[in-house]
Amino acid sequence: MEEKRFVKKSTAVTDKTQVYLVGGGIASLAGAVFCIRDGHIPGKNIHIFEVLDVMGGALDGEGSPDKYFVARGARKYDVDAFNCTWDLFSAIPSLTNPKKTLKDEFFEFNKLHKKTPKSRLIDKNRNKDDVSNMGHSCSWGDRIKMFLLIITPESWIENRRIDSWFAPSLFKTDFWYVFASMFGFGTGSDLVECRRYFTRFMYGKGEVVTPYNQYDSMIRPITKWLGEQGVNLEMGCKVTDLDFKPSQDELTVERIHYLRNGEEKEVVVSKGDYVFVTNGSMTADSRRGSMTEAPALETRKLDGSWTLWENIAKKRPGLGNPSVFNGHIDKTKWITFFVTSKDSTFLKLYEQFTGNKPGQADLVTFKDSNWLMSIHVPYQPHFINQPENITVWGGYGLYPDKEGDYVKVKMSECSGKDILTEVCHQFGFEKELPHILETSTCIPSLMPYECAQFMPRKRSDRPLVVPKASTNLAFMGQFTESGECIYLVESSVRCGQMAAYSLLNLDKKVPPVYKATHQIRRWFKALAAALK
Repeated sequence: MEEKRFVKKSTAVTDKTQVYLVGGGIASLAGAVFCIRDGHIPGKNIHIFEVLDVMGGALDGEGSPDKYFVARGARKYDVDAFNCTWDLFSAIPSLTNPKKTLKDEFFEFNKLHKKTPKSRLIDKNRNKDDVSNMGHSCSWGDRIKMFLLIITPESWIENRRIDSWFAPSLFKTDFWYVFASMFGFGTGSDLVECRRYFTRFMYGKGEVVTPYNQYDSMIRPITKWLGEQGVNLEMGCKVTDLDFKPSQDELTVERIHYLRNGEEKEVVVSKGDYVFVTNGSMTADSRRGSMTEAPALETRKLDGSWTLWENIAKKRPGLGNPSVFNGHIDKTKWITFFVTSKDSTFLKLYEQFTGNKPGQADLVTFKDSNWLMSIHVPYQPHFINQPENITVWGGYGLYPDKEGDYVKVKMSECSGKDILTEVCHQFGFEKELPHILETSTCIPSLMPYECAQFMPRKRSDRPLVVPKASTNLAFMGQFTESGECIYLVESSVRCGQMAAYSLLNLDKKVPPVYKATHQIRRWFKALAAALK
């Protein structure tokens, strides 16, 4: 839920108002759009500081046909639930057809390309299941516990793991394999967050996808629009600290400290200016491997968003506890991989085995694999500059420190060749494996904090979007308490919208968080499924 807990109202917006946004992810980009569209702040007065040389944060995607393509993940969207995202998309022209908005392009694409999975789970005997009746795999005891979790107040279950609530039997069901692989949950993940997902997506079947990868379909058109408005995209800038006004009655940022190419710089924040901070990062310190090398894990080399959060949390109470999230790399690291193939051999074998055409299934999960590995074969082309003779697909494993079933190496220590070999053996493509290895490039990526947002936590471990007593500071991103499910594009966009509307004191309301449990039709569907 949106919370406004100011000590005093912010100064009215003028033509001199400056907005400084820390981080170049979707939260900052959305916040900038809402400041311009709804707050009527001139684009030239908005500054986005990003430590990398590219905007987008976790919503990445890059490559070329002569080398390879790569993305560290893919995001899904819910038609009913992503109201802040659709609002954002309605303001941005399509990159490929400027006469349409991103929202128009998005819905038209998904109307033509519907999800019709033939296979979703594959077991160790290579039996396939489309999981249309996955709810049947849960016992009545499991279903009762789910219902009880939904009606239990969050304050009663803070700082607890999922496996402290459910019996071990749940974690061997098709329901769990789909839920865990779809959203990235482990049995040790946060119970409150699990409850939020149950509440929000109960019996949901409204998932849609972007026409291309998340960078081409979202980040490029948004940054293009922001550039046209005159927004200052400050690349290579690492914000390290904030100075606060020495006052116990209000929280006011007076100065921003940052490094540009190693040189120390600062910005004086004047009265009437605002600071939006992305605190923490799922993709900080991520490393790529290659076909012959595993990605290296470098610990405690935190990028700016974590360092900044650690520094300011020491100065004032109420700004969260970053160590809860970034202090457990052994529990939060994740491996994803992305494959570029010079021909369609793998794609044809995949279609023959699963019955899924590219894009028809969000994921295919090997439920008995040691890595609990899933692969995603998107609609082709997945990149705007991807030629017809190139195919791309990707995947990930939820248990990166376990050995493969066929490649006896921990996933976190696997090269691209190792991972591609394991995938082909899981499918039974051993005969074609040499050709697939010869014509494909698999790039593994290791992200130390990719699952950090799911660490068990107390509500106070994450700052509110607008902290108590704040006059000009807001937080955004996956490590901010907005009442929304984390690990969603919607949660980041919502934070950006909440920050803009609250701090600028706009006479506009952020759409309420959608909850399927508040929709009577969802209850009827869930009840009907449970009684089958």
